[in-house]
Amino acid sequence: MFHVFSDLEGIRIAIEMERRGESFYRHAARVSKSEETVEMLLALANEEQYHRAEFERLLSAECARGMSDCAYDDETNAYLTAIAAEVVFPKGLMALRDEGFENPEAVLLHAIASEKDSILFYTEMQQRTGDDHSRGVFGEIVRQERGHLFRLQRRLAQLAKE
Repeated sequence: MFHVFSDLEGIRIAIEMERRGESFYRHAARVSKSEETVEMLLALANEEQYHRAEFERLLSAECARGMSDCAYDDETNAYLTAIAAEVVFPKGLMALRDEGFENPEAVLLHAIASEKDSILFYTEMQQRTGDDHSRGVFGEIVRQERGHLFRLQRRLAQLAKE
């Protein structure tokens, strides 16, 4: 069953998903012993950080537009964080334990799967909103995530050629 979120909650979840992705990549970089993989993980973390900043900009614009409940209490923040954890990297670093933190292909496959889950989530939010402006905001998030997915797939293809 799909939980009904407000548009603002959806954007907050998007921010939290990016924060979680960034944290995942930075933690994995600290564990990896492969210089090539560490470099790639830090680049991925920086992309997530950039996306988070973009989504925070979208949230600020929505708040300025007069959407209600722009400030959440601690309980709501914890809830939205838990929802984000179910969508991206639900197993955290443990998901890469068997494949190894030194394996760039495994890291990219894991990242690609997470991006696909994110795109599905945001597309669902886009389709379910009743507000045209919010539909455009979620459309922008989907567009950015598809671009990120494309870059990840391109990196994976480059690794396969090497």
